[in-house]
Amino acid sequence: MVADHAIQPSPLGALTRTSVDVLEHAGQMRGWHLECVQLSAGVFNGVVQEIQLDNFQIIREETNQVLIKRGASWPNSIVLSLPVDASGQAWVGGRELPSKATLLTDGSDLPELRTPLQLDLICIAINQRWFALRAVEAGYPALADHVWRLERFAIPEDQRSRLGSLILAFFEQAEQRPSILTHTASRDAMEDALLIMLLGALDQSVLVTLPDDTQRKQLADRVRHLMMRDPSEAPNLIEVCRRLAISRAHLQNCFQLSYGLTATQMIRAARLHGFRRELIDAHRAGRTVSIGDIAARWGFWHWSRFTGDYRRQFGELPSATVRRTRQVNPH
Repeated sequence: MVADHAIQPSPLGALTRTSVDVLEHAGQMRGWHLECVQLSAGVFNGVVQEIQLDNFQIIREETNQVLIKRGASWPNSIVLSLPVDASGQAWVGGRELPSKATLLTDGSDLPELRTPLQLDLICIAINQRWFALRAVEAGYPALADHVWRLERFAIPEDQRSRLGSLILAFFEQAEQRPSILTHTASRDAMEDALLIMLLGALDQSVLVTLPDDTQRKQLADRVRHLMMRDPSEAPNLIEVCRRLAISRAHLQNCFQLSYGLTATQMIRAARLHGFRRELIDAHRAGRTVSIGDIAARWGFWHWSRFTGDYRRQFGELPSATVRRTRQVNPH
């Protein structure tokens, strides 16, 4: 199969990357720009497997903690998200996402996702123009028109299952025989099989419109912005409620119904994440910083309580985070 546009974000082949840090995990998908915030407590373990063909980037992502994920794939792409397995509930826009929902969306505008506790997810990224042209050539002009308009599709369960089985076979065979990705004939055969099945699945799909964020989530996100835009000057929740003329109970309810967490839990998780990111970034850059000063800047004034919260959230003390970062990025 000939690639008529320069679309691949990385060299052909297969890669597997593991991470024990959600910040590192967010950068594991080549060509993507993601932000991941860990909401649940415990040691994070993530695995990203990637197969790069001439016209398809295929990613299998496995995570073991509840995350907020947002961002974009590479330019001019569309992304099919196909859950293989999940334990727990996913949320989009303040609403529960149906189990194993399979969506095709604009890669530059991926919806913010609150992931389940355990998630095994396949993502297929494709150049929009290339895919629309292939749809026309294969006799699916209406489908091509929908792709051009970046409309969202929901794929039926039987088609989702067939697509998932094919992709899992790709990963299994690439692991057992890596040479299949170095030969044009085998790569073309894999692309043809995937393209034919994907076109057929989307032709049987229904167009969907993801509704706007609920009013509860819009309020919760406004509070998140107020609390996080400048951690050294962030108001407390009582002050936020006063500014917005709402009760604390209503605010907690908005967060609970939008994220499955109270406002207190959500803000604590976001601040711990912000502290961890600043600490790691500083040591990666070779800067000498005080753990206590960074913690205080993020509003953590009680040292033993802070270190206990941090250890519960990430499974290690801040000093262990520093040691591990230095080992990975020695200066």
